Amino acid sequence: MSSKSVTIALLPSEPSQARAEVSWGGKKLEVETSANISLAHGIEPWVYPAALVGMKRGMPVSTDEPVDSAVLTGVEKAQSLLDSWYGDMRAVEVHAELSTVAECPDGRGVGCFFSGGLDSFYSAIKHSDTITHVIFVHGFDIMLDNEKLFLETVTAMRRAAADLGKPLIEVRTNLRHLHFLNGVDWGRASHGAVLAHVGLLLSEHLHTVIVPSSYAESNQEPWGSHPDLDHLWASSAVRFEHDGVEATRPQKAAGIAQSPAALDNLHVCWTNYGTDYNCGKCEKCVRTMINLRVAGALDRCPSLPDEIPLDVIGRTRLDHGAKQFAQENLDALRASDIDDPALEEALEKAMNPSAVKQVELSIHTALRNAELVATALVAKSSRKVRQLVGRG
Repeated sequence: MSSKSVTIALLPSEPSQARAEVSWGGKKLEVETSANISLAHGIEPWVYPAALVGMKRGMPVSTDEPVDSAVLTGVEKAQSLLDSWYGDMRAVEVHAELSTVAECPDGRGVGCFFSGGLDSFYSAIKHSDTITHVIFVHGFDIMLDNEKLFLETVTAMRRAAADLGKPLIEVRTNLRHLHFLNGVDWGRASHGAVLAHVGLLLSEHLHTVIVPSSYAESNQEPWGSHPDLDHLWASSAVRFEHDGVEATRPQKAAGIAQSPAALDNLHVCWTNYGTDYNCGKCEKCVRTMINLRVAGALDRCPSLPDEIPLDVIGRTRLDHGAKQFAQENLDALRASDIDDPALEEALEKAMNPSAVKQVELSIHTALRNAELVATALVAKSSRKVRQLVGRG
């Protein structure tokens, strides 16, 4: 196949493993996804993430494997939407023969992606009567080499799934690295296609997969997982439902406030460059603490501090999405019976910083990011040393 295209070739795989080689511009990467249950071995789960590489590189996508017609239709529509959103991604052709539609086994269920965060607990509890499985993926928020944090998190997810009465499907993938190498932004574009990859691999077990929403309907903007996008990633065997847009984050917090399974195991931090389950200091941790405070549940959530760090709110630079979440919290706080003028003032100032304050916040954010990266490097080096010592 041409080096001027993104090519996908399936590799031999074990029953609970799916492997493919993706090539582009003279480079290639072996991508692997594995799970604690059997996975589908067709080409379909690889088409969507490969298409994003093609969009970013301006290269058509090709494979010698025949592809489900529903996937070829879906990838065309998904690319068209992403193309309309982003100036750095252009729709490309996907060259493949059509496959015949394979019969799916009877008795398949409904899955829900389950990171342990507010969005996923909300959807899992909301749809508890219909969901048959919850799905945890290692390689998304937690890096593959951060074994300590992974073990702590997956232990909590197993406990939460058991409390919810649902089997936990555990998945591990290095697919995010493919998009990193090709400059495909994880938040803006990548993660929805990678979620679809996982969902399609589970077609032997699931006919529908729920994708918990990141934003409420009133705050929707172009994003890698979106109500206009997620359903386009379907195949003839699996469909996706974007769920939860009817609720803001404060409303979702209220929705899980009476669930010990959620409060005991809540995991929201994604700046965990070290090994903290929740750092309690990043924008997302603090935002969730405020969500729970308004819902009257913060003191019952052992994975987050009881006290909201007002000084951190004042030092946090809010991007557009974070400002939306801060406004949700401010509105919910004002509508509640909670009398906390200091918290209200901190949120107001964070959302409307002065020009001087904006410069200070930029400097603080840069220093904080440098600190987090240094922590990550130290943690990674320590893990490597322990591995070497263990080998010795």
